[in-house]
Amino acid sequence: MSQAITVLGGGITGLTTAWYLAQRLPQTVGVRLVEGSSRLGGWVRTDRRQAGGVSFIAEKGPRTLRTGNSREALAVLELVDDLDMRSDVIVAPRSSAAARNRFIYYEGELNRMPTGLGSVLTGLPPAVRCLPRGIWHDLTTKKNTPDGASDESIHSFVSRRFGQQVDDNLASAVMHGIYAADTKDLSTRALLYPFWLADQMGKSGVLRGLRRVAKHSRARNARFAVRDAEEKYSVSKRRMQTPEFWASIDDASMYSFRDGMQMLTDKLATRLAALSNVEIITGQPATSARLDADGNVELQLENGQAVSSQHLINTLPLHQIRGLFSNEPSTSLLEDTPYASVAVVNVTYPKRNITPVDGFGYLVPRASANDSKALGVVFDSCSLPEQDGGADISRLTVMLGGSRFHELFGEPGAVAKEVLEQVAMETVSGHLGIRATPIDVDATVGRKCIPSYTVGYIDRLKSMHEWVQRQLGGRMSVVGAAYGGPAVPQCVVHSRDLVNRHLRLDALDTPQCVSGLEEIISSFE
Repeated sequence: MSQAITVLGGGITGLTTAWYLAQRLPQTVGVRLVEGSSRLGGWVRTDRRQAGGVSFIAEKGPRTLRTGNSREALAVLELVDDLDMRSDVIVAPRSSAAARNRFIYYEGELNRMPTGLGSVLTGLPPAVRCLPRGIWHDLTTKKNTPDGASDESIHSFVSRRFGQQVDDNLASAVMHGIYAADTKDLSTRALLYPFWLADQMGKSGVLRGLRRVAKHSRARNARFAVRDAEEKYSVSKRRMQTPEFWASIDDASMYSFRDGMQMLTDKLATRLAALSNVEIITGQPATSARLDADGNVELQLENGQAVSSQHLINTLPLHQIRGLFSNEPSTSLLEDTPYASVAVVNVTYPKRNITPVDGFGYLVPRASANDSKALGVVFDSCSLPEQDGGADISRLTVMLGGSRFHELFGEPGAVAKEVLEQVAMETVSGHLGIRATPIDVDATVGRKCIPSYTVGYIDRLKSMHEWVQRQLGGRMSVVGAAYGGPAVPQCVVHSRDLVNRHLRLDALDTPQCVSGLEEIISSFE
């Protein structure tokens, strides 16, 4: 084919990017998906295991997707709809224990997080008692925004406005669960932007300042009115075409797929492979990227193969992108973004309802760091029991490491599985009192799997935008977990935005000069 676009990276971002391209491009334009490893799907991985005469799944990466009316949540649901996966979806109703009960491990006990005014009135557990005091502290403390600071760590911000205990008990636990990182490193401006803006704009306190932010946001979001209207209309049409599916989603707090999250990436890969203008290359890492004599992008692969196209969409992690341009001047986002490594230990017991409480699971805050090596534990069977297929089992997942991986276990690539599995069993026994013998324990280490949005991230993102536009004569864009959020829904919606809203697919012979970061950066202005 005389024209083509190359997508580099075959994780969830690369697969969805290739999918959206294939939906929009004519059959005469090629889509080339290049993945360095032997499998597609990236960190989305579901293993099928056998033990004790039972077959069951073990999620090694993301395990659930949130519902709701956000652009991100709806983008994934529309993708599921387009892939005809509606019958594969299983949900956790809003009334389920998994939706209502989430815990924090504090002072040796599971502390249930409040879910509304009723739970506040019935009494707060010890971990959460700092929250009313923190709210009062913000309401009664004069504005103390640091002069001239363009960003601040979440630990500093929360401690300054709400008291350090709110961070040590609550915020640190939440950020452990999402980013596997320490709030002392994470950016308030990037991850808590409305609160950061309220602190900047407000005259006396963050909570009062949120009203000013709401007015500012309505004015700022007016520029997206046409986009939002089009997307709402698209969803409304789908609701009329498949009402039962959308009704089940409306009643759900979260969802996944009958045989795990990998069903989504497998279906994307299968559908892409069936298209005549899509070529999928696996097992061949890219080693360099340059412009050829005709001004097109030439991607050099490890086996010596050269892949040529008019535009490159790069979905690789930042440290891998840097390797492609080792002879070029770099930029701070590539050089200064740490990635967290997380060990996932799947533990399966030959008994239902083995946990002392029902719920989604629990997280471990900084306040309990001396008592635990875990980031948290997910009660998989309680969250989505249909995935067990009626078997008398209980599946748990213990998450270890994150920002403390090297301190606790050494190099992620060198730690023995047995060490991680032993720590997981000690965690389950010590925190939950479970003494039963599991039928299966399996540890997997995700090395550098989650980018950390550290202090100064937004300024580095702007520099990255300029750097990308200078590379390959304006014929490269980037999208992925390092830009605008690492969760699956964020990766999906940013892929869709890049393909459907920003790239000029009818003018591939002309440099696009689209970094892929334009809309993300504008959301922080």
